[in-house]
Amino acid sequence: MKIRQLILGLMVILPMSVMARLEHPCDSFSMVWKDTLPAHYCECEYNSNTFVFPIDTVLSGDVWFTATIDDIRQGISAYWFSNTSVTIDVYAFCISTIPTFSVTVGPNRMSEMDMDKINKKLDEIGGSAQFLKALTPRIHVYPLNGGSGQVFCYPYDQGPHSTCDRALDLRAWMTYVCSEPENVYRLPSSNIPSSGKAFLRWIHKPKNVTQKPQPAEIWLTMDSCNGEEVGRMTMSDTIHVYQPDSALLVNARKAHRDIWVHISHAEGVNGRLFYYTNPKYADPLPPVDQTICEGKKITVDGRDFMADTAFVDTICMNRDTLQMRSVSLTFTPPTTVYDTVQVLAQDLSRGYVHPASGVVLRQFGDTTFNVVRANTCTKRFQVTVVEKPVDPKGTDLVSGGKKARKQFVDGQMVIYIDEKKYNVLGQQIQ
Repeated sequence: MKIRQLILGLMVILPMSVMARLEHPCDSFSMVWKDTLPAHYCECEYNSNTFVFPIDTVLSGDVWFTATIDDIRQGISAYWFSNTSVTIDVYAFCISTIPTFSVTVGPNRMSEMDMDKINKKLDEIGGSAQFLKALTPRIHVYPLNGGSGQVFCYPYDQGPHSTCDRALDLRAWMTYVCSEPENVYRLPSSNIPSSGKAFLRWIHKPKNVTQKPQPAEIWLTMDSCNGEEVGRMTMSDTIHVYQPDSALLVNARKAHRDIWVHISHAEGVNGRLFYYTNPKYADPLPPVDQTICEGKKITVDGRDFMADTAFVDTICMNRDTLQMRSVSLTFTPPTTVYDTVQVLAQDLSRGYVHPASGVVLRQFGDTTFNVVRANTCTKRFQVTVVEKPVDPKGTDLVSGGKKARKQFVDGQMVIYIDEKKYNVLGQQIQ
């Protein structure tokens, strides 16, 4: 490793020390260094701009940037709006004949390289942490085939903030990193398929595996950022998609009316928005047709349901491929359990706990209530509370194993105990 570091050091120091004797080394590049250094050396070494995230520029030719290792270690999210491709090469040294790593972004596409991949590439260079820290990498950005276009370059997991005043065009198959809580994109009528078949997908991958993906709200407005709202959906997970009404899209395309796509999510959430046209459809998934008691929860394709519903679910199988599933869920209401209890007036005033339900009762008569517990069948009770009869001496008439039964006679409640009749006040009736 020490020998390798020495060689790398000499590769940097020796050419520079020799060139330092020249007033401007690249003035004589073709004569002196043509067979020694790569053709890009002079542009790389002497004509590099200072690299600062984010890059937002229009390119029609080669551009070189001087960066720091800390810049490079953040990773790269590169956007390219053009009909041709663009390549982003990163060189550890200007004397390197090939880039340390490279990212090519296709026409109207976005490409990323995360920190792990970049750090792995940098580790392959070798050398100590101090050696790597001292490097000044160069970034070479150039359109292919003489093309031109707009390039955005952000740290990994970040993207341009698209607003009403400066909205990015929504293009099929392009990835849009939504690192700001709210973004709005313009869907030009020319980017709407003639079939009207298209969908939007939201993906959020938590950094911690114990966390759940965060939702996003998507809504559409016609003609302008503040136009009439023509569609909305809460994207609660990463497998379901939003398919705007196809007739709406067809009409918008024919009338040359742009649609504005708004998306909002919680602060600190970095997600991605995708727009696909003319999706493919895989074979339908097996239908779900279930009946279950009210109070229970049914999970279908990652979503929880606790009420009757019937619909055709659509989930994203793989990028532009969707699958359908017929879902029919029925929740049966609970049957009523009838119960009659006798309670002393003084006990009821303090609150009587119904043994079967655990509900506290405080009044005589009929009380109907539901007992609801998490993911458990709901129970419904109708409890009739009557006053427990006592004899004139205050003795409990239903103690000692005596069994009481109630009956209504001429509209009055009568309680029978051992064939004797009592009213609700505990007075014996002849």
